[in-house]
Amino acid sequence: MNEFHSEFGGRGLQVVGVYHHKVRTPLDPAQVAGHAAELGFKFPVAVDLDWQTLRHWWLDGHERAFTSVSFLLDRRGVIRHIHPGGQFVKGDADYAAIRAKVIEVLAEP
Repeated sequence: MNEFHSEFGGRGLQVVGVYHHKVRTPLDPAQVAGHAAELGFKFPVAVDLDWQTLRHWWLDGHERAFTSVSFLLDRRGVIRHIHPGGQFVKGDADYAAIRAKVIEVLAEP
């Protein structure tokens, strides 16, 4: 995601991470920020405190293998690509697919 943020940010792509707390211990926003920094994220990370966003966009009414997911939205807010799971790696098919879709969406008016 850092690569996409760096490469395409100047062309209009805004990468935003969304953290959803998965453990029973109380949420500490400073820990989330520290973890994002440790991972080297160069983009903002929001906290989905009660999983409202995750439920609305991904989980409600669906059986999912992953709670982690990546969405690519166009300029109108329409979901144009979904990558279920937490990561994709440069060189794999999922990476190539989302990169191609980012280029396609950014080329649109």
